[in-house]
Amino acid sequence: MEPAAEPAAEPAAEPAVGEDVVRKVLTAAAGGGAAVAATAPLRRGRALLSVAVDLEARRAELVELVRRTEGCRLSEALAAVDHCIDTAVRWAGWADKLDLLVPRLPGSVPPVVVGVLGAGRLLPTVRTALAVLAAGGSCVLTGGATLERLADAVVAELGDGAAAALPQEPATAALVAGGVEVLDARWAGEAFTAAVRRAAAAAGTRVLPPREGPAPDDARLLAPLFHEVSLTG
Repeated sequence: MEPAAEPAAEPAAEPAVGEDVVRKVLTAAAGGGAAVAATAPLRRGRALLSVAVDLEARRAELVELVRRTEGCRLSEALAAVDHCIDTAVRWAGWADKLDLLVPRLPGSVPPVVVGVLGAGRLLPTVRTALAVLAAGGSCVLTGGATLERLADAVVAELGDGAAAALPQEPATAALVAGGVEVLDARWAGEAFTAAVRRAAAAAGTRVLPPREGPAPDDARLLAPLFHEVSLTG
């Protein structure tokens, strides 16, 4: 009897929106990050305040999106959206005071483009995105329609490429991991797959790996995004 043939290897998954689209988003993010970095910190703060106003205007829509996409109670969705709005206001105020919030060593700079894997959770994803924007970078997020609303609000204030939201699925996440300067996977959970890790390693992307527990306070959330920072000054 002939030995049974081994099953054929499964083909690599294709990104939901097409690799060409993801590449265009990453290219735009590089230009958008440079533009945000060139924007005066006070202007960035004003832009983030306008983002907060936009999110407040869409509050009911965002709450419903969070409730459906995260499968949580209405009260939890309300709390998440309100916290996001408050976070945008807080970073608006901190944008021109980051040296006080995160004392840095000479020469340390924020990354131009940060990829954020939020594992479908609005709050930690938005907190990182707003911190990146306040510091003068751009962000590429993986998640649902809620993050698309955030990206739309950011682009309206800070220009094309400042933020973008892509579908949350493995092939897209791997492409993002290989095309950004820093990958924030602190709350990615199962979204931080072996394919994502390999893509980041091959591209030399600096990775903030998954961690347990709630998101840290603002300084400890922002500090790891910089190279060679000192929280004690």
